Amino acid sequence: MVFHSTARRLPTWRKAAVALLACTMLCPAAQGFAQSTTQRPVATTASRTLTSADPFIGQNDLSVIDPTSSSRQPTAPVAPNTVTTGSIRPATNPGEAIPEEGDEAVEPVDTRENTFEPTVDGGENATIDDGTAPGIRIGTLTLRPSISQTLNHENKTFPGSSTSRNYLTTGIRGTLTSDWSRHALTVTGDGAYQRNIGGSSAGEEPSANIGADLRLDLGDSTQANLTAGYAFSREDTNDPNAVSGASVQGGEHVFTGGASIERNVGILKALAALDLSRTIYTDAKGVNGQAISLSDRDRYGAGLRGRLGYELSPALIPFLEITAGLTNYDQSRDNTGYERSSQSYGAKVGAQIDLGEKLKGEAAVGYLRKGYDDSRLSAIDALAIDGNIVWSPQRGTDVSFGLRTTIEDFAGGPRGGWISRQFTTGLTQQLRSDLVARLTAGIERRSYLTSSLDDETEYVAGAGLTWSINRYLDLTTDISYETTPVTDNRQWRIGAGLTLKR
Repeated sequence: MVFHSTARRLPTWRKAAVALLACTMLCPAAQGFAQSTTQRPVATTASRTLTSADPFIGQNDLSVIDPTSSSRQPTAPVAPNTVTTGSIRPATNPGEAIPEEGDEAVEPVDTRENTFEPTVDGGENATIDDGTAPGIRIGTLTLRPSISQTLNHENKTFPGSSTSRNYLTTGIRGTLTSDWSRHALTVTGDGAYQRNIGGSSAGEEPSANIGADLRLDLGDSTQANLTAGYAFSREDTNDPNAVSGASVQGGEHVFTGGASIERNVGILKALAALDLSRTIYTDAKGVNGQAISLSDRDRYGAGLRGRLGYELSPALIPFLEITAGLTNYDQSRDNTGYERSSQSYGAKVGAQIDLGEKLKGEAAVGYLRKGYDDSRLSAIDALAIDGNIVWSPQRGTDVSFGLRTTIEDFAGGPRGGWISRQFTTGLTQQLRSDLVARLTAGIERRSYLTSSLDDETEYVAGAGLTWSINRYLDLTTDISYETTPVTDNRQWRIGAGLTLKR
């Protein structure tokens, strides 16, 4: 920031005083109007990004961004739904990329509470340095990359056997955001590559995820979002569709794309969205190394969603949402002779709430139904409870709650699918300015209505610490544990490493 001396500011003050006196003498009738339009700007967020747990598509925010607003902070895209089950695992699992908090240092000052006052002569606004890495400027875009290296230990216990391994995980993470007067582009990506120490590749779980969201401010209280994404993960051994006895489970490639449009008409908030997906499975490997093809699970997916909200107040928006989707498998019949293509329908009512920094989120209850092309596969109905809440009881403390209900498909046989109900919660506590603690927990209940399998419940818990050595280097430690009592499966992981940021 450049500061000017008092002697240099004095002519500016004289000019301003003369101009103000002239306006007062010549325009007395407009004084009241001028007072209302030149009052101190209020630091408010132009958009409430309240994202549903609905798996169909990204943006559910029913408060369309005003393109004339001074806030240009883009809405963060929602990561595509890439995990069929096991999604309650905490993001702080050792060896996985550590999610980073949003970098408030790059936000315009006028989007913060208790903002700095601009200087009278139009001087530069003050900026806040919170110790985060500055990123790399690329024209009107800012890239914030990070790379991590962790050393981990994993132990898995099965009925009658157990396995353990030591491994290294290399993680790469990056965020690319725009700084445009209109529209906004946000690209996020992360990946993890595991390498076992002194052993085979059994148990390695590489992953990758990238998503892009282009927000278009169309004016007239209308906003459009175009999204695209790709994700890769290896199927969990605890997944009901995992290949029994395989040394390496199959990989899952998921490509997604979508478009949505939102419009505010007075106190009515309308949204329409389309989501497309393509899922491809790689071969699993048996204990003797032979390939096990999973190509009969390759499929396309499409979903439509409409939402109508009524703004009772800026803090409360009740809504009604209707969804419809279809899944079309590449093979009309799977390897067991069943037609697994399906159609799904759903409806729910709920409410969005936005009480500023203290409480944000939404909750809804509704009904889901999925029917299959094969008449031998029974349709599945489910009571759906979805929602996500972020609560900050005090500065430095954030508590999150999530609920999600989905209907998942079996990979083969005379069973159509099952109902998955997930509850997740997390606590982030800033112990010191450079030390953050994390606690996570989750429960997933799987109800096998069309199968003789016993219903099962999976429990997950995790904890971690992040010490910011400086703005470019973090030290992280994490531990996690998960168990499924019905199958007597248990797993725990512990790890520590360094994260280099720019």
